[in-house]
Amino acid sequence: MTQVAMSRIEQVPWGTTPEGELTTPGTIVGGVMGTYAVFITFPLGILGIVLSCMGLDRIPRHDPSARRYLMWSWICFVPGTVVGVPLTILLLASFAKAVLT
Repeated sequence: MTQVAMSRIEQVPWGTTPEGELTTPGTIVGGVMGTYAVFITFPLGILGIVLSCMGLDRIPRHDPSARRYLMWSWICFVPGTVVGVPLTILLLASFAKAVLT
């Protein structure tokens, strides 16, 4: 491989191929995070999905902004996940307690 080809491979965001397709781990994580974003982290999650799609569309064109869009999509997912996971666990625990008593 040439140096240019190697540098392009190294610049591809995690979970994607140089063609802009998702790898198997990227598909699994994206599906889980997308579902979670829609149901739990609604406003920031939807923004994260939109930014992710914009970044994935730019990968095949080797647009340098693709990496930035994908980075910001993950930044949008993190706050909602940090708050949403404990709330989901508390909700499920209280529901289980109500059913068992």
